[in-house]
Amino acid sequence: MAAKKRLQELFEKYDVSGDGVLSEEEMLTVLSQLGIPQAQAESVFKLADANQDGVIQVHEFLAWVTGQQPKYSVNKNMNDDGTGTIDVVITNTSEVSGKKFTFTFKKCENLVEFPEGNPAEIVLKPGEQISKTLCNVVGSPWRYSYSLSYRSEFTGIDDDLTNAFVDPDFPHEDGSIGESSSNFSCGTATLWVRARMLGDPTEAVLFDQVRPQDVQQGGLGDCWLMSALSCLGQYPQKLKSLFTANQLAEDGKYEVYLYNMETKEWETIVIDEFVPCNVSCGQPRPAFARPLGEEIWVLLLEKAVAKFCGSYGALSGGSVAWAFQVLTGKTDPVQYGKEEDGRWRRRKPSDAGSGAKCPRNVSWCWNSSSPTLSVDELFTELQEHIADRHVLGCSISGAGKESAKENGLITSHVYSLLQIFSEELDDGTAVRLVKLRNPWGNSEWNGDWSDYSADGNGSAKWKENPQLCAKLDPKRGSNDGVFYMSFEDWSSWYTSVVLCPVGNKPIPPLEGEADANTADDLTDETEFEMEMMLA
Repeated sequence: MAAKKRLQELFEKYDVSGDGVLSEEEMLTVLSQLGIPQAQAESVFKLADANQDGVIQVHEFLAWVTGQQPKYSVNKNMNDDGTGTIDVVITNTSEVSGKKFTFTFKKCENLVEFPEGNPAEIVLKPGEQISKTLCNVVGSPWRYSYSLSYRSEFTGIDDDLTNAFVDPDFPHEDGSIGESSSNFSCGTATLWVRARMLGDPTEAVLFDQVRPQDVQQGGLGDCWLMSALSCLGQYPQKLKSLFTANQLAEDGKYEVYLYNMETKEWETIVIDEFVPCNVSCGQPRPAFARPLGEEIWVLLLEKAVAKFCGSYGALSGGSVAWAFQVLTGKTDPVQYGKEEDGRWRRRKPSDAGSGAKCPRNVSWCWNSSSPTLSVDELFTELQEHIADRHVLGCSISGAGKESAKENGLITSHVYSLLQIFSEELDDGTAVRLVKLRNPWGNSEWNGDWSDYSADGNGSAKWKENPQLCAKLDPKRGSNDGVFYMSFEDWSSWYTSVVLCPVGNKPIPPLEGEADANTADDLTDETEFEMEMMLA
């Protein structure tokens, strides 16, 4: 553990930009310190960059230094008639942990078939080597590209708990799991496992490269919290500042800051590293939030919020506005709600909420002077909010429970609204697009500008506009929960968007907008609306 800590400190020393990854320039400095000649540096960088994304993440750095990187090769075996196969040979070099490799093929034509599915997931035991055919090429012309990611799989090795901190105030029992008091699921758990043991404990880290896609919702109805975390994943330093530590604690004891809206002060929540799990195929799997890669910050933040509210069940159904406030300390979020006439009314949170530690029943208030916006005016407003580093979550009203539409969207479910674009089609026509993320890490919009389909081709809109596709780089063929859609489609389907300031710029008032939170403003014309609970 001490050696690993020193390696992480070395990583942080050379991570000059503080973005949680080593760029090629930063890595060259590391290599020069290690005495590796400049002529070899490029090949060494590619070797250390296991997933070939152009940067070195913490777990990649640890694996490279300790010589535990998996090895793989992708080979084309083609016949004279243009048919053939694309095969992969993979070796898991770890002696203590299984590895799950995920190959995602992109830009493939209809002449390519995927016998292992797309994405293809292959799990290897420690030291195991395997050869697989991932693509069958049935005709020509054809082309392909792929991306690779991998993470460790639990191996069942014994965990030395001699010095492990166990939180007496949030015990590993059913009372801490709790029960759902809403229409959304809570789930159950059969055992508690240290988060670092869910993958390879030699590679486990508190933070790796913090990104929106690190967040994956599990069997708990807390999409509102997961979406808020995904939004804040765009601002790594803000998330990291919620922890007093920036590395795994040797004893597994962590202090997490959460904002108490009643006392108007930050509260320190002490937690241990054990998370609720269930056994699947002989291995423990997290019952709730799931790790992506070897970093565990998402699991620990979910646990801290659960303790803050009394149990995991208390998080089943809630408000993304409440999550934004607790995670940022900013108590002035606003909501834009769609009216029956298609215009959007801006609302402010009421002080008449349901309590500082209850994420449900956030109420919004406005009065007759509260302005409404057209769809075009809303687009301009939201673009300015994102430019000002405000985080946004959006949802579609439903009957109180999540329900899937034929277009792939889910009602009563919070999505992260990550970006808004004013772009041009390849023919010069203006187009407005939004980029969203489902906290499930899958299940996407399947209409215009979608990026996922069963054949890996994605929406025809991207094919029709290759220059715009190259500029925005949608992950076509990857069902990872991130997707694009036109702003017009977004505004026709979504009914609410909540935003909260993260940067230094406050949310500016609109002309004619009254503050309905003070006693002087609570007139007979003031209206209140309870925000629907969202899973």
